[in-house]
Amino acid sequence: METKATFSRSSNVLQPNLSVYLDMLRYFAALMVYLFHAGHFSHFKLPFFGTYGGLGVAVFFVLSGFVIAFSSMGKRRDIVDYFIARFARLWSVVLPAILLTLALDTIGQWLALSAYTPMQPYSVFKWVAASGITALFVNEIWFLDIWLGTNGPFWSLSYEFWYYAIFAALTYFRGWRRVAATGLVAGIAGPGILIALPVWLLGVGLYHLLRKQAAADGSFSGAIALVVSTGCLVAYVMMGGAKVFSALPFHFALVNIKPWGINFWPQSYLVGLLIALNIYGFARIQKIFRNPSEKFVNLVRKTGETSFGLYLFHYPLMYFCKAVLAVAHIAPGIPYILALYVAPFIAATWLSVKCEPLKLVLSSFLKSMLKNDKARATQGKAIHIASDYPLADPLARGDHEGRLDI
Repeated sequence: METKATFSRSSNVLQPNLSVYLDMLRYFAALMVYLFHAGHFSHFKLPFFGTYGGLGVAVFFVLSGFVIAFSSMGKRRDIVDYFIARFARLWSVVLPAILLTLALDTIGQWLALSAYTPMQPYSVFKWVAASGITALFVNEIWFLDIWLGTNGPFWSLSYEFWYYAIFAALTYFRGWRRVAATGLVAGIAGPGILIALPVWLLGVGLYHLLRKQAAADGSFSGAIALVVSTGCLVAYVMMGGAKVFSALPFHFALVNIKPWGINFWPQSYLVGLLIALNIYGFARIQKIFRNPSEKFVNLVRKTGETSFGLYLFHYPLMYFCKAVLAVAHIAPGIPYILALYVAPFIAATWLSVKCEPLKLVLSSFLKSMLKNDKARATQGKAIHIASDYPLADPLARGDHEGRLDI
């Protein structure tokens, strides 16, 4: 009885409009990262959208914490089911991305090594070692900073995986075992990863806050939160991110020196807070909007599903495109810029669509390997959300938390 009530409150949080908004937000975040990197490679940055890619990673962290918290409510599944879902989702894109990076870097460096400067070709041992370390998400623990070839965006997945593990330790253990398991996981992850954990936890806290306030009317406060957070985020991007802090009349030494860990600056806390406030604001006013049509929901959902692949495939594709342009003797100019913006985008989107079914294949394989019988293998299936919110079903069916993760 309590499980049904708990899940009912969970479904009240994630109604159709918020589901669509989160899908749009995660795709927009992946697109900002893509446009930022395309501007770097082509030496032509798009105004606003191509100026601050770090915003996208903060969006991913907050969204990830929110969805993992949502997925943990009202489900009767154990820690094995939890990690099967996480590995299936991550590996469905990570494993193809490893193979893609290996293939494109090898061929691209053979075609035009100058396009990869200062990177030099990997030895077989280095490829095998880096691939294994990346696939196990230990490439950023403690003071490691191991890149798989040109695919720098892999760094954030190591962060997210260890946040999943910390969340599992806190959720599936009790008493001294919880303390010991959390301490062990945090000890493996190291300070470089833990320093960004508060941004991820903002998503977890946001979900529980919305769950408590699900029945209350908060349209006015929600509208204020949405407007203020959106305005602050736009101003932050337009001012160039870190310049916001340097423009203040007083200075923080830790802010102005260097990032804490890989691509994580102290101001990321502020960005994460503004993103959480933005989601909170929309969630509180979503009831004033009509439910979107099923066709629109499906379109946004399918588009959002490509965000993970767009994020993880694009960097080696951009390097490879740069090598091909060098071989073709295409000098920087409009054709050069268009090629670097368009070709990797099309390729990454196509690969994302093709890799999506791999999630179910990996999930079935991992269940057959790790679960003892059919009853336990089906234990982790999602409970179907009641028809009170029929358009929320695409998010509630199957691995709904996996769709929003990146």
